[in-house]
Amino acid sequence: MRCIWTFLWVMVCFSTIALGQARGKADVSAVLNVSALRPGDHAVVAVVVDIGPGLHAQSHWPTKEGFIGMEVKGGETEGTIYSQTVYPPGKDEIYAGLGQLNVYEGKTVVYVPLEIKPDAKTGEMELAGTITYQICDDRVCYMPQREKHWGVKTQVLAAGSAVTPNAADIFAGYHAEPTPPTSKPTTQVVEETPPTISEVDEGFQSAWAAFGAAFLAGLLFNVMPCVLPVLPLKAIGFYEVSQHQRAKSVAFGLVFSLGLISVFAILAVLVLVLRVVSWGGLFSHGWFVWTIVIILMGMALGLMDVFTFQLPTAVYNVTPRHDTYVGNFLFGGLTAILATPCTAPLLPPLLIWAASRSAYIGVPAVVMVGVGMASPYMILSAFPEVARRFPRAGAGAELFKQMMAWMLLVAAVYFGAGRLIEGPGFWWAVTAAVAAASLFLIGRTVQIYKGAGALALASVLAVSMVGGTAWWSARLTGLGAGQSAEMAGWQAYSKDAFAAAQKQGKPVLVKFTANWCGTCQTIEGTVFTDPTVWDQLHQKNVVTFKADFSSDNPEAQELLLSLNPSGGIPLTAIYEPGKEKPITIGSVYTSGTLLNILKNMK
Repeated sequence: MRCIWTFLWVMVCFSTIALGQARGKADVSAVLNVSALRPGDHAVVAVVVDIGPGLHAQSHWPTKEGFIGMEVKGGETEGTIYSQTVYPPGKDEIYAGLGQLNVYEGKTVVYVPLEIKPDAKTGEMELAGTITYQICDDRVCYMPQREKHWGVKTQVLAAGSAVTPNAADIFAGYHAEPTPPTSKPTTQVVEETPPTISEVDEGFQSAWAAFGAAFLAGLLFNVMPCVLPVLPLKAIGFYEVSQHQRAKSVAFGLVFSLGLISVFAILAVLVLVLRVVSWGGLFSHGWFVWTIVIILMGMALGLMDVFTFQLPTAVYNVTPRHDTYVGNFLFGGLTAILATPCTAPLLPPLLIWAASRSAYIGVPAVVMVGVGMASPYMILSAFPEVARRFPRAGAGAELFKQMMAWMLLVAAVYFGAGRLIEGPGFWWAVTAAVAAASLFLIGRTVQIYKGAGALALASVLAVSMVGGTAWWSARLTGLGAGQSAEMAGWQAYSKDAFAAAQKQGKPVLVKFTANWCGTCQTIEGTVFTDPTVWDQLHQKNVVTFKADFSSDNPEAQELLLSLNPSGGIPLTAIYEPGKEKPITIGSVYTSGTLLNILKNMK
């Protein structure tokens, strides 16, 4: 198995590099401004760089350190003297993954003036030189093309021979060398604001820092509500296996981790290389959500011993069992999938950072998230004694297993209700599921234990669970706050409504969110239930749009990908009148962050 996965990883890397090389090249041609040359003549070669749609090249004056500027040079052609190259002025553009750059787009013409020496010999001549350039798209810069050849064949005629102008349209733009930019363009930075899309590159100056942040993000995934039940379940599984063969426990841990990491590897290729899906966006598809719900419910019912009949051995080999290699691999993959909607605070900027680097750096960085998430399971498989802290036999162990099952059922309700109920109202279904779990806990405790202490502990846990979930649901839905999400003035995002608001010269705020996105719900329940925020929004006459990805939303997806090519949410974009590029806030932020932006708006 190790050889197979090594081979697949090598193939992914080579295909990634090949894709990058193909997109990283432009069509380069050269043309002379006259039909032929004569001794003593001055002439100009136009080096035409045809940059493909959706791509750009760094200008002769790149605005960021490490980017490769376009450089065109004349060669050492006998009988010819080349003068200083004339470059067109670059265009200042802001790109989601790269920040603000000075670039060339489309058909770009660079002029190379030259002089034919008075003693030049007549006959055929090739004017030649080299070009260096770097092609990028809106989030990735590809491998630089260094010292590539350009050339144009012509003739040197005798002095006094007739020559005619050539390609007048191409040489119409020939003029003196433009003045290079005196300073680098700057991006708008808001104090006390998490990294905006244009600033993210500055937040990860080194790959080591990014890999460390990726590992930490993976660790944080293990405390997400949908993932948390897996940790004790796997701990007990590793312990049981280790009783028979300790080495096998480690082997299962490796296979489980491989299944988990492989999901991040596949998603990294899909998101960063092939760009066929946005991170977490799978949860906007009904078929995917309901598949996850069925799997969670099946696991929960199995833990509750609802079904105990024996299936054929082949069936068990493809179910997430902890005592088979295939089961551990699939269980690891499921654990990773459960974590994807809860993109912890470090993941969105990491994805943007990865998207701004070559894929053979960006893909491993995202894979490192999987490594971080898998690390606790590897430790548990190597030291299964940790599982001794969990009850393993008797009525207490049974109750523990059943409560783990209830956690999985609550997770299933979270995803299922989020799909069926529009807006934050789905949290009341989650509250009902938590209440049922709490009643079950109290009821089973009364049956199992006779002392008052156990009942008191179970009651405190039950009240805390129900009370916390109900408080959160009330906050999200505006119950008792005097202002619901509907009363706040959210409009469903559409291209036409968005364009109409901008045409009226009004500031516009677009909130990208989804019911399945845990961090989105945090912003919903903190920032956008704050009356101070809404007072400021109304004071500034801001039109507020909600781009909801709880279900498929192609129009909103198009806008999201233009702002954040990795497709990560939560994201909030604030458009000021007269400014083409919005201020963007990614991941989790506070009311103070948004208020600071609004107060600085004109």
